[in-house]
Amino acid sequence: MKSKKTAGTSIEIALSRHCGPDDVITALPPKDELIRAEVGGLGRQHNTAPPLPRPVHEHSPARVAREAVGDQVWDDYLTFVVDRNPWDAVVSLYFWVNRHDHALTFEQFLQAPQVENLADQNYRSWHVRGQRVVDRVLRYDSLADDLSAVWAELGLPGTPDLPQAKAGLRPSRSYREMYDDAGRARVGRLFSRVIDELGYEF
Repeated sequence: MKSKKTAGTSIEIALSRHCGPDDVITALPPKDELIRAEVGGLGRQHNTAPPLPRPVHEHSPARVAREAVGDQVWDDYLTFVVDRNPWDAVVSLYFWVNRHDHALTFEQFLQAPQVENLADQNYRSWHVRGQRVVDRVLRYDSLADDLSAVWAELGLPGTPDLPQAKAGLRPSRSYREMYDDAGRARVGRLFSRVIDELGYEF
């Protein structure tokens, strides 16, 4: 499953190099499709209805993806998601949303609907009715090791070698410097389910 602000596009591009003509591959934005083509990955295919009973896109929640491929495929394949410390993910989203004009301060952005949407969408990317439905939850802060383990488990050749999709928009400083007490508490409330489940700390 592909959550947001967790290197999902880079992982999708890397995996597409090992897909075959029958695999389902969702569409990416044009700039990322160019990167995928440059590294030899397959482009979008078989993600519409038909051939699937319902279409899927790159951020389809787990419920939709499972319904699209069917229970047998879902159960037979290794399913995984990458999750990220919510306070860090929100900072990443801030710089992505404001990449052109920086119209919002970070404090204003924390009150915007995108933050609540991120909490909800990422949770639904690997939960159905509050239950975890993926085989693995990889951690963004240990992504290289976690993804290499998945590569080995799947028997894929080489190493993941992630391209740098959607990178370079954020200053190289700790996410903690962005928050005041109120902002820290708001993110803690919005992301409380995943914080409790995975034990994140500020």
